[in-house]
Amino acid sequence: MLACGDPDQMGFAQYRCTNCGQTRRIAFTCKSAFCLSCGKPYTERWGDFIGRRLLPGATYRHFVLTVPDFLRLPFYRDPGLLSTLMRTGHACMLDVFKTCAGEDLDIGCVIVLQTAGRPGNYNPHLHMLVTAGGLNPGGGWTPVSYIPYEILHRKWQYHLLTMMREVVPDPEVEPLIQRGWADYPNGFVAYLQPGDVPPGGKGLAHYLAKYVVSPPISVRRIERYDGRTVSYWYRDHKTGQIEHATLPVLRFIGRMVQHILPKGFQRIRYFGLHGNRRYARMRERIGAILPAKAPPDPRGFRVLPRMRFADLCHKTFGKDPLLCPVCGQRMELELISHPDHGILRDYFSSPGGFVESVERQPRPADSGPGRGWPLDSPERMVQVLLPFM
Repeated sequence: MLACGDPDQMGFAQYRCTNCGQTRRIAFTCKSAFCLSCGKPYTERWGDFIGRRLLPGATYRHFVLTVPDFLRLPFYRDPGLLSTLMRTGHACMLDVFKTCAGEDLDIGCVIVLQTAGRPGNYNPHLHMLVTAGGLNPGGGWTPVSYIPYEILHRKWQYHLLTMMREVVPDPEVEPLIQRGWADYPNGFVAYLQPGDVPPGGKGLAHYLAKYVVSPPISVRRIERYDGRTVSYWYRDHKTGQIEHATLPVLRFIGRMVQHILPKGFQRIRYFGLHGNRRYARMRERIGAILPAKAPPDPRGFRVLPRMRFADLCHKTFGKDPLLCPVCGQRMELELISHPDHGILRDYFSSPGGFVESVERQPRPADSGPGRGWPLDSPERMVQVLLPFM
């Protein structure tokens, strides 16, 4: 993440204008969802993806299940418990819908794990998109339009404390569980956002992406950095007011990196009707039961291709970065350079369509780790006639 956008450490793509010879290098980014710069394209892609993943004809509700502050330490010490927390959230929703409907329902859940509070502190909680109803044992659809807060709070308290008693081996957690029952007679805090999410609820998907898939703190919230301290602002969840915080730089870095999950951990998971193995079958079945209020995508569910860099820049800033700043012609890809593997691909095209490339050579011994080949090395260059020469 720290090397994001550095051409020497991350590599770059070089473009050349075949009309006047002007070149432009575009450094590669780290593509990490944790990166403050790469977070925006990551959230855009996830918002588009989940907007298409919602079942046509079904409405959704947005739930937030929280963990009290005195119960967060076991999850901080053992991030593996976060997987169990997500499964517990789905089990809680099944129990809530069964209580409200009076029968077992097969519901669809999209669960997003968020570990950061608004100030950047450690605060694991679940954001959930849940179908407002489910398939009943008879194969029909049972809608659930009203869920009492009392039921939601107490069910979540029961499932969370029961899970911790079963899977946390530390004996010190038992007094915390007893405190959870004694101090919260009305259950734990859980939010049910008012109103239904309409079919194809892409708007809420982008809302969730912005706040729960993005990095803990965006670049625009950092107000000042003087080499020793970092100042940033956040909107307090309880008061709704803007608050300011100033931290020593190492503490600020620690506050950010504590939200990096173990390698391979899936922050977004799908349960029930949205389970990966049965999703396509359930989508077709529910589409036959529920009339879609919005026209479904005629091409069906698919994973959209990643938006290209030039298209994303044009969408965000209204400018095409591949237009030559001198003559205005569109620039062509000339080469791609990697810091460890050198020039991976060479593109030298003439108007007649001639393309010549160079096979990859071993990295020079004196190039140093992470430095790749020097671009002026004679072993790496191919000279062909271009219109401007």
